[in-house]
Amino acid sequence: MASLSLTELLKGTSDPVAAGVIEHIITVDQLVANLPMVSLGVRDSLTYRREKALPAVSKPASGGTVTATALLEFTRATSYVRRMVVDQDIDVLDAGAAGGMTNARAEAIGKASKAIARTYGDDIITGNSNWTVTINEVGSAGNTGATIVAGPGHDPRLGPGLVKYTHSGVTVAYKAPGDVEFGTAVAYTSGVKVYSGNEDKWVTVALTGGTLAANGTTVFTLSAGDQEVDGLQRLVVSGQTISSTGTNGDAIALATLDQLADLVTDNGGPKVYIMNRRTRRAVAALLRAAGGATVSEFKAEISPTGQAATFPTYNGIPILVSDWIPLTESKGSLSTGASVYCATLGENAGLAAIYSDASMDAEDAGELISRGPGGLTVLNLGTVQNADVKRVRVKAYWGLLNKSEKGIARASEITN
Repeated sequence: MASLSLTELLKGTSDPVAAGVIEHIITVDQLVANLPMVSLGVRDSLTYRREKALPAVSKPASGGTVTATALLEFTRATSYVRRMVVDQDIDVLDAGAAGGMTNARAEAIGKASKAIARTYGDDIITGNSNWTVTINEVGSAGNTGATIVAGPGHDPRLGPGLVKYTHSGVTVAYKAPGDVEFGTAVAYTSGVKVYSGNEDKWVTVALTGGTLAANGTTVFTLSAGDQEVDGLQRLVVSGQTISSTGTNGDAIALATLDQLADLVTDNGGPKVYIMNRRTRRAVAALLRAAGGATVSEFKAEISPTGQAATFPTYNGIPILVSDWIPLTESKGSLSTGASVYCATLGENAGLAAIYSDASMDAEDAGELISRGPGGLTVLNLGTVQNADVKRVRVKAYWGLLNKSEKGIARASEITN
């Protein structure tokens, strides 16, 4: 599987249309430009294993017994691609006035490419698959309903999910579609977060209506939700999150960046920081204030995907900007807080882009303008039946892969 970034793929692209599409995309977002791209063939998802537990080590005395162990465990996780499609209509007469259909079509393709890049960049940070949950059976005596919100990584094709309520102890446990066992039971409160036997899958549960008076199992199925890529806000686990300690959030500090880097222990790829421009300016001010240092000392010919490029760095780690990190986090009087992320990038590391080549099938061949790397496809759909316009389509099937929980970390409620 190829795992070059769009920046690198551009260098090997001879198709001028594909090159133009990539150029429009990589100028929008540094993270999108530098994420390694992993092909799924024509599949729509990738299921993979994450290491969960290592075997125990015996320390026998001379002649002592070695204790056998079968503790080596993995969890199965699934990442999906999502359709990103833009249709642009070009008025034939307007195109003539603008220098001809070829020029007008090129401009339309460029705008569509930027729109896809911005949508994908936003999804990488804030995306939420938002599965639709259908309750098939409530199952708990005295309980007449339930509200269940499913986290990332679920595969609705694997059957129903089960939430088991135990009246003695007032606990709930969860078994996700396709899992073979329930996760650890937790004390029930409305809206509690509960993990499956595969700890990469979780739901929040609120049992409603009536009094919980007996054991029971709520059965539900999942169907397509908002068709968004699950982003970093949902993928970072609680143990990899640094919450602010201040009443109203924390200003960014170099010590916070150090903590983030220490949390990212995965070594499957190069490490990067990801932050918005506001926070990057604050980090730059901290670097300028470092005794005797100049700003140039914190820039380097270093790239997260291996090819030399100039990025600001801290402690040798490139700083990538994503303008899609929202300034809306709240704590105390803070309402404009942001997050800073640290991640490893790579096919077997924390983060990589995934794409499906199913974006161009055999039926599209007669309309094809360009099929570029990363599954980027440009089609000429021809004259629209009820209007004097030509239609062009740009599409990609993209998702986000997170191979290692220890490959991403987040510092939240940053004030600057």
